Amino acid sequence: MTTKELEKHNFLTWCKYADAKELEDAKGKNHDMWDRLYSEYSNEIEVINKTKQLYESVAQHEIGIQKFDLSLKISI
Repeated sequence: MTTKELEKHNFLTWCKYADAKELEDAKGKNHDMWDRLYSEYSNEIEVINKTKQLYESVAQHEIGIQKFDLSLKISI
């Protein structure tokens, strides 16, 4: 894994698990680095953000796959 690939992996993994406060702190303290990394990986970050929003929505409404009846009923 090259240095660039490792940097990308570490940044995106951090973005995935960081909460809103940590993201804001990073934007303020490391503004130049944040701008560079965000511009390079903005598409991947958007996917992460959309996934986070989906998970939060599911958790907020207490919806889970196990709560749905996914059985297939065949009528003869």
